[in-house]
Amino acid sequence: MKEECDRVCPWYGEVTLNRKWFIRHFVSGIVSSLNEPCQIIIPAAGKSPLALELLDAFTDRIERVIETDITGMAEKHQIYARTAPEHAGRIRCVTADLFDRTGTFRAIVSGGGYDPGSPSVIILEGISYYIPQKVLSGAASLFASAPKRNTIVVESLLPCRLVNREKRHIPKGIWDIIIRMCCLEKTMTYSPEEMEQTLRSAGCDRIRHYPMHDIERSRTGTNRYFPTPADGWIQVTTGRL
Repeated sequence: MKEECDRVCPWYGEVTLNRKWFIRHFVSGIVSSLNEPCQIIIPAAGKSPLALELLDAFTDRIERVIETDITGMAEKHQIYARTAPEHAGRIRCVTADLFDRTGTFRAIVSGGGYDPGSPSVIILEGISYYIPQKVLSGAASLFASAPKRNTIVVESLLPCRLVNREKRHIPKGIWDIIIRMCCLEKTMTYSPEEMEQTLRSAGCDRIRHYPMHDIERSRTGTNRYFPTPADGWIQVTTGRL
């Protein structure tokens, strides 16, 4: 898959670097600003090492990290215990399917120790492409709080119509490969307005969008690959729940 993707765009790794750097950077700022320890929730976490990166940086400010996915959670916890025993006790790897909203909430409470009274940061990275809007909104709504103490971070794919014509072949080529190799029917896209509607329906406000143009400049100090906002096809959206 990587070889095919590299033929479509040999510098595509920059997109991944940008998004991962920005999410870690943004979440770090939130954790640092809180007046009390918080919990991090990473649905559909896969093999992402973000939990370790955050715990390394904020050992005393993160009470727990709760990761969910439909498979591989027992194996991932074993990896944590073997490679980072100093953090493994604060990372809960829970098997849950976001399509089952009630089951997911039950799992993060009973298996993850989720505390609705503690400030939380919810990170939805690399998953919005593969689940319907209703499922994304339902997952976000699990963490809504009356005082809006929680923060959500969602990474998503923009519709091709919002991408400059000379760049459209890149996301189209990449996702054609992913759809074919992973036997998917389609991928979900969100305009900024559609993402805002999705999050507002989950109880979110203070919503902000970060295009790849802004993210690249924040990470590298320049805009080599994304000189204008319309040159990017990935956005990160944040809000309060």
